Amino acid sequence: MIQKLLPIAAALALLAALPAAAPAAAPSGFLGISPQSSPSEPDFELMERAELDSVRLPLYWSAVESVSPFFREPDWDGFDHGVELAARHDMRVLPFVWGSPPWVLPEPRLEPVDTAGHRRAWASFLRRAVRRYGPNGIFWRENEDLPYQPIRKWEIWNEQNIVTFGTADPERFARLVQISGRAVKGVDPGANLILGGFFGRPLQVPPNVHAGRFLARLYRAGDVKRWFDGVGLHPYVARASAISGQIRNLRRVMRAHNDASTRIYVTEMGWGSDSFESRWERGLHGQAQELDQALAMLTHYRRAWRIGGVWWFSWADANNACQFCDSAGLLTEHREAKPSWYVFNAWSGGEADTVPRAAFGD
Repeated sequence: MIQKLLPIAAALALLAALPAAAPAAAPSGFLGISPQSSPSEPDFELMERAELDSVRLPLYWSAVESVSPFFREPDWDGFDHGVELAARHDMRVLPFVWGSPPWVLPEPRLEPVDTAGHRRAWASFLRRAVRRYGPNGIFWRENEDLPYQPIRKWEIWNEQNIVTFGTADPERFARLVQISGRAVKGVDPGANLILGGFFGRPLQVPPNVHAGRFLARLYRAGDVKRWFDGVGLHPYVARASAISGQIRNLRRVMRAHNDASTRIYVTEMGWGSDSFESRWERGLHGQAQELDQALAMLTHYRRAWRIGGVWWFSWADANNACQFCDSAGLLTEHREAKPSWYVFNAWSGGEADTVPRAAFGD
């Protein structure tokens, strides 16, 4: 068993006293956050105090180009705002680009690869995004007062191996990766393309497809590997110890296809703090314990497993979210600290006492 760098019992014992944060246990830049709603200016202030330098934000094609750009200029305002706030607080944005607009396909989860028109529209959107937010991009030229944080990593789609967010069709997704790689790298040859985070072991198989099986078929689709630089993973499990099996499974597939050096990015990982409404809810202290154990393992094996980074899902609880999402935050909806907040800050080197402690009764 891995000896944890910060035992959960110690972290929870310190909770009542609200102590100053412990020295960082994770390397700089290793931990990020994946919010489930748009963070505000105060949220970014807290993220900066938590020593985070990466925030994963959705770049919804359907939001930017709700109608064809031939008829209306793209609306970048929403994503501009997130990039601006992140830059002001010394954070980089990892965008995951997702969602076909209705003028292209009837459902946002459908990958735009069926016709030449679909493919051209998707590629054009990606090129515009890179020209706007990448090196020497339009956004940075228009905002010279901001710290320069160009986007160099682009995550393409999200949980494409389950039918909630994709078609669970590896060959179809392979075509999307090829189109995306040509578009992004055609504008910024130094950019990194990350495959959208696979849901590690989905339920309802089929129609959903296990991550390793999906990735193997993706490689076999041909002319795909040269277009991506990282593999995303969302290892949602009941217990943190089960994450290792999902990563080892992907690594076996990657080695079998001569791709052992490519990094894995855990672009979402989390548990809820409600009491066992689903397998991903562990209670208040259980959430903190699973977080601690997962970060201990991923930090310890980051070189052996070539882990490029970990983004916790989520920042704060949210009403009307999925069953476990409504309690997946480090903070409550009112930005009060749960036990998991203190454990996370002990790993990140942040200042945990920047938010009040939440009261949960007995």
